Amino acid sequence: MIEPRHIQDYNDAASLEPHWGYADRVVPCTNDAGSCEYLDVVYHSHDLGMLYSGILWSVIIGGLLVWGIWNRSHSSSRLTKTITSSIRRRFLPDTKSKFGRYFFGRTTKLQILLLVCITIYLTIFSFIGIRYKTWITPVKKMPGVYNRRSSIGPLADRVGILAYALTPLSILLGSRESLLSVVTGLPYQNFNFLHRWLGHIILLQSLLHTILWLVVELRFYQPQPKVAKEWIVQPYIIWGVVAMILLLILWVLSTSWSRKKCGYEFFRKAHYLLAILYIVACWLHWKQLQCFMLPSLLLWILDRSIRLIRTWLIHYKVLPNGKGGLFEPIQAKLTYHDSDILRLDFDNPNTTTYEIGQHFYICFLKGSIWQSHPFTPLNLPNDSHGYLIRAKKGETKKIMDFNSDLTTPIILTGPYGVDIMKDLEIEDNVLCIAGGTGITFVLPILLHLSKFGLTKGRLIELVWVIRHEKDTEWIKSELEQLRKDENISITIKITRELKVSNSNNNSTISGSSTPMPISKNFDTLQMSGNQKEEIKEKLQNGDIVPISSYSNINNNNNITGEDSGCPCKPPVYTAGSSSSSSSEYKENNQIYDAEKAIEQGVEPHHRPDLRLSVKEFVQKTINGPTCVYVSGPGGMVSDVRDEVALCNDAKKVWNGEEKAEVRLIYDDRLE
Repeated sequence: MIEPRHIQDYNDAASLEPHWGYADRVVPCTNDAGSCEYLDVVYHSHDLGMLYSGILWSVIIGGLLVWGIWNRSHSSSRLTKTITSSIRRRFLPDTKSKFGRYFFGRTTKLQILLLVCITIYLTIFSFIGIRYKTWITPVKKMPGVYNRRSSIGPLADRVGILAYALTPLSILLGSRESLLSVVTGLPYQNFNFLHRWLGHIILLQSLLHTILWLVVELRFYQPQPKVAKEWIVQPYIIWGVVAMILLLILWVLSTSWSRKKCGYEFFRKAHYLLAILYIVACWLHWKQLQCFMLPSLLLWILDRSIRLIRTWLIHYKVLPNGKGGLFEPIQAKLTYHDSDILRLDFDNPNTTTYEIGQHFYICFLKGSIWQSHPFTPLNLPNDSHGYLIRAKKGETKKIMDFNSDLTTPIILTGPYGVDIMKDLEIEDNVLCIAGGTGITFVLPILLHLSKFGLTKGRLIELVWVIRHEKDTEWIKSELEQLRKDENISITIKITRELKVSNSNNNSTISGSSTPMPISKNFDTLQMSGNQKEEIKEKLQNGDIVPISSYSNINNNNNITGEDSGCPCKPPVYTAGSSSSSSSEYKENNQIYDAEKAIEQGVEPHHRPDLRLSVKEFVQKTINGPTCVYVSGPGGMVSDVRDEVALCNDAKKVWNGEEKAEVRLIYDDRLE
């Protein structure tokens, strides 16, 4: 079936010359001189393409081995610390250019550098080693009819080879049961950035491969349309078209627009199914390159199989009679907070062990068995499991709608990720920063240090950014436990309210006449110096502050309340604990919803300056390096990442100044 494409007569071949990943070549060549020269270029280009693919994989495997050895060496030499500190300072921050932020989002310069290196390699080796020339050759038994043979064919084959070679790497980068995590010690989610961009690259390579061969077969080869009709019905071409269609669907469904429209769970399930079909179609399109498709298929099957085995081991229960067993869901206790937060608690399954920082995927059976979401336990390993869940939409929102239920059946899968405390030394100072439900990532670290008496002699601080003071109820018992340890400093920054009493006669608050919290963090105020000092003094003393009585308020200067830890803006009131959960108040006989205004951007949100928190913490340290843990919104992680990079100073580390070495461990499961 493929002999006509290679313009060779295998029936009259004196011998066949094998070429890995391609059809055997007839030797000696019995075609016309131009066609024989063209075949020389085709086979030489293909052999180089296989060589370049081998070099690419040799560099990848070699780099991973070096990385793994370095990661497990635990070298504490001054040279090692100096090198790693220099790397953090240069490559840990996000890209700040509008172009970079638009295309790459919030990712480190190191990841972008790796992507650039891969792209440069692929670009160079897609084109070099090919002799670019055009040959006009006669068509057999058709006098006066000629084919136009050119280097477009070898070029199309080259980019096709590289696309095949990248497929197992893409599967490896996107695997939850990641071999890369085992080697490098990095959580599997750190590789999602390269996984997505390799998908873009493979799509471009496949499009170029397809378009170039369409030009050759539908235009350059004669006579037309006879050649095109005979070519398009060949099985390997049909499977190539199928693979291209599947890849296009994969790419479209992977865009942020499609994920928002169809839902993340649909994207995940469709991604799994389309990926396996794409691999099979590629295999059938060009079976000679099964050396790349077979590992891709095995990696995909291995990933899915281990996931199922993990789940089965957690939920398999032996029957009371000791004969056999069954798969039994876990009954989890539900505690509702506000309209979008719930806490999930259940006893630790007997077979479940995990390390601090690892997470589990939870499937809520009352929603759909086809969905699962990653959550980090807020308790210590071997204790009961506790999770905080913020319901936005989809399946987690359905659970919030069951607010009359006290329990829910779940299926647990995991654990995934890595031990985030494995490299923490006894002399390291620890700064934990969390935003909202991100507290679950850092809380077990502090609980572990406190429980095992590891807090003495080091500086330890928790900075937790929440919207309202009542959000501390999420982890009330855990906070009380931490407050008993005098070596742990706890700072809670509230962004949407200040403890200020309402005495403004022009405003009435629905539901209560007791002191009410002001919503929001009040960006800036413009007023005279005396007015500003008067308001600040009253805020600090907890006195009544009728801010709206000041007539010359604009949006420039800051005032700060101690209890909130963040700048403020003219007052917006929200209901207190003694009233309903509504955030409405009346102003000029009109109902004003503070929370809605914040979400819609009418009242701009402002987070505390966490870069300053990192800087001040490092300056306060006396002995030892610092390890910063952070989990929260993307902007928060980026700010902390940038400041940690600046706090690293390789020159000072080399000179023995330990406080100039600052490490960062962050939760990178942002969707």
